[in-house]
Amino acid sequence: MIRLLSFLCLLVTFAISSANVSIAYAQEIKPLKIAMVLWRGETRVEDGFRAYFADRDIPVDLQIFDIGRDLDRIPGIIADIRKDPPDLVYTWGTGVTSRVAGKHDQVDPANNITELPVVFVMVSSPWKTGIAAPAGQSRPNVTGATHIAPLPAQIQAIRAYRPMTKLGVVYNSQEDNSISNVEDLQALGAEMGFEVLTAPLGQQGDPLPDDIAPAVRDLATRGADILYIGPDNFIGTYREELTDAGFANGLAAFSATELEVRDGQAMLGLVSRYELVGRLAASKVESILLDGVSPSDIPIETLERFSYLINFASARRLEMYPPLSLLDYAEIIK
Repeated sequence: MIRLLSFLCLLVTFAISSANVSIAYAQEIKPLKIAMVLWRGETRVEDGFRAYFADRDIPVDLQIFDIGRDLDRIPGIIADIRKDPPDLVYTWGTGVTSRVAGKHDQVDPANNITELPVVFVMVSSPWKTGIAAPAGQSRPNVTGATHIAPLPAQIQAIRAYRPMTKLGVVYNSQEDNSISNVEDLQALGAEMGFEVLTAPLGQQGDPLPDDIAPAVRDLATRGADILYIGPDNFIGTYREELTDAGFANGLAAFSATELEVRDGQAMLGLVSRYELVGRLAASKVESILLDGVSPSDIPIETLERFSYLINFASARRLEMYPPLSLLDYAEIIK
């Protein structure tokens, strides 16, 4: 009887001790306070970002600032962030990041966030757009996750589906990332034997959705084999206008980003999964806020693997069915 009572007392003591440890542990972990400056509300990137911390039982307090595709709202958002500073600022896209963090050689502490770590996502060309410092250098408070597959791999993905010697590109001439992407495509065309047919929008003012269909028609007249959708916020917003114009002119669309294939009507794409981009960015946040690593010591990276997507409804509409060899590894969107 005495032994039983002693055992019960030991169990009670252990339970109380464990409860105290759990309470102390919960009190010890303070939620990571992160301000998210978003281009068009939350996307699957943010789903992946949230999931990364949920899987690790790391509490986060996310403050959402949605600019609603209006970059002029950013100065006010920066002012709001500074009133109640978070631990870190998360930015979505080239335009947002360049306004929040500034370009590496044009940083203004009065107008850009320099006093807090910044982790970006969905910046397609951080070096060419000046967000990242040149090779061999780094920025003290900025790192991030980019999402675009290497251009040679994209061209190979197109040619695995069908022959291509003329690539048609409708793009917003006012977006730095779009200009950079077109320049890179033109340089690559000389190496890989294809011509880039361009249809820039917004040269006489802001681009308009009504400008897209005539631009696509012009590219078709000039002999484009396929339309290319690069990392372009304007074209991403009006992707339906672009793909509808493509259908009207017998042109399929290839996309370098997931949304235009999975949720739109682009026929194929070689893309980064948005959720995985969010998780990659979250791992960098963890390194900064929990492991104490400086952003300057965390490389800007893209994913190691990409997904080949085929939108079968679009292929059927254009009667451009994929080669059987692609079905061994492509993801078919029905």
